[in-house]
Amino acid sequence: MQIKIGNPNIMGCNVINGEYNFSICSASNNVVLCLYSEKKKHAKYRIVLDEDKRFGDVYSVSISDVDLTNFYYAYEIDKHPYIDPYAKEITDCTCFGKKSREDVYLSPISVAEFDWQGDKPLNLDYSDCIFYKLNVRGFTKSKTSKVKERGTFKGIIEKIPYLKELGITTLELMPAYEYDEIGRFSQLKEDGILSRYGVDARYINGEKTCAPNFWGYTRGFYFAPKASFSSVVSGKDSNKDYSLEFKEMVRELHKAGIEVCMEMFFDKETVSLCLDCVRFWVREYHIDGVHLYGDETILKTVAADPFLSKTKIITIFWDGKKGTYKHMANYNNDFQNIARQLLKGDENQLMAFMNASKNNPTNSAVINYITNNNGFTLYDLVSYDRKHNELNGENNRDGENFNYSWNCGEEGQTKKRKIIDLRVKQIKNALTMVLLSSGTPLILSGDEFGNSQEGNNNPYCIDSEISWVTWKDNVNSKKIFEWTKELIHLRKKYKILHLSKPLTMSDGLQVGFPDLSYHGSNAWFAPTENFIRHVGMMYSANHGEAGVNKLIYVAYNMHWEEHDLALPKIDGGKGWSIYLCSAAKKEKAVISEDGRSVKLSPRSVSILIGDYKPGKGKNK
Repeated sequence: MQIKIGNPNIMGCNVINGEYNFSICSASNNVVLCLYSEKKKHAKYRIVLDEDKRFGDVYSVSISDVDLTNFYYAYEIDKHPYIDPYAKEITDCTCFGKKSREDVYLSPISVAEFDWQGDKPLNLDYSDCIFYKLNVRGFTKSKTSKVKERGTFKGIIEKIPYLKELGITTLELMPAYEYDEIGRFSQLKEDGILSRYGVDARYINGEKTCAPNFWGYTRGFYFAPKASFSSVVSGKDSNKDYSLEFKEMVRELHKAGIEVCMEMFFDKETVSLCLDCVRFWVREYHIDGVHLYGDETILKTVAADPFLSKTKIITIFWDGKKGTYKHMANYNNDFQNIARQLLKGDENQLMAFMNASKNNPTNSAVINYITNNNGFTLYDLVSYDRKHNELNGENNRDGENFNYSWNCGEEGQTKKRKIIDLRVKQIKNALTMVLLSSGTPLILSGDEFGNSQEGNNNPYCIDSEISWVTWKDNVNSKKIFEWTKELIHLRKKYKILHLSKPLTMSDGLQVGFPDLSYHGSNAWFAPTENFIRHVGMMYSANHGEAGVNKLIYVAYNMHWEEHDLALPKIDGGKGWSIYLCSAAKKEKAVISEDGRSVKLSPRSVSILIGDYKPGKGKNK
């Protein structure tokens, strides 16, 4: 074995020109590299990292003339075990929620090669995307998912035909790196060595306990996929390297035209580690984007990095300068709150929704949603007035208190047909708000068929059927699914519904109609006083694609009374027809005999298609 100074510019463990390069950041003067043979507890080699191998606070060593292919490594810092933050895998983490019997956690020096088969990130434009957010474990862990490898990356692969049928283009994964869900490193935390990988704590009956972390919004080993989300056991066979399963998932999703983005929660990490991490996942795992939680310096550094200029970078808020490409996006919580309030009929929300619905900035994209993991599911949003987080063990104190929800007349589950029908209608209304607004829509997994968390709006610490998606297959779930699928199809069909630039509310192309116009009881004029809860939004498809002489009229009535909305006069063609209506058959929208208005039942949405001949029906 030959040991010499390594390359400190490359962090972690890497094979460079046949030599093993190890670099670790530490301010300690007592750092030892430990090399283990086949996961044995006692190191076969212990290499003291002297000052001559130190560059500032980075130790780097290069090892050659030895085969370390099947070896594992860790460090000792001040005589305490330390896992490399840049480790590409972590041993003994394959069982979610169960502590391993091993008390030493190691990392393989080499990971298996993967055949990408020419795969590359898809680089879809935000305007063409339909985001779908999921927790890898929760998405298929329930038996109702009917997949073979439940709760895993492979389980997602099994669901690709379903995602394709729905029309999804982009998966947003909740953290799927090696975060600590059970306080695995809590003892080392108490020793002060792994405090950076600390665990959340809570009080149950006055006693401090370690809360299981189902969501993963905590610090962790950011370069390693989560082993317990894999269907294979790491380390026993190079052909069963669990990192391969994540790569296989990305490759197969890409073949189906579906992107992969992942959330990353950075807290007190160095800017260099965060940038290295994002670059690593894009380069090594071919992911298409990241949703970052971190301070402004990290966001600006990642956003300005030329290596990531085409990678989707999603944040809570971004107001920086426009890059070479429109790759930054804002998570639009304002849209959620406005849409929720209008949905349940609150006053003074119509104008706010009209503005939010057409919001599509040129500087960065905007991600619109009405539900997310941090809050009610869509079914619970229309079924509960209050959160029900008792199982979290915090006396229902945790979770958002201002949910802007409405139970439609009865709290929780009910057998009353009238309430059930109203809830289904409200779910359809909500999905319409999200999927037919400008910007990029996001659906929370399970919302497309009415998944429930039994009123829990913060199941971060629950690993059960409550936090897992329950795959429903009944009359109502099918209605919601078909509605969602049809809305996605409509959005994709007409470019005017998913432009990459803002709508101008003018007829710049001189096709006879503005790209977007609003209508009330009179055509071309929509009152927006505080008590108004209905409006017609008309989109001219000709502004999205030349020669498409269609008008898409989205009629919203969030009032508990029926209303008429005026339809602009169009000549020639087939005139106006109802494409979709959220109301039940007996309450379906009705177009007047003269074709100049549409009657909407209470709390309903209707989508009309206007077919006309060019040059006729201009602004009448």
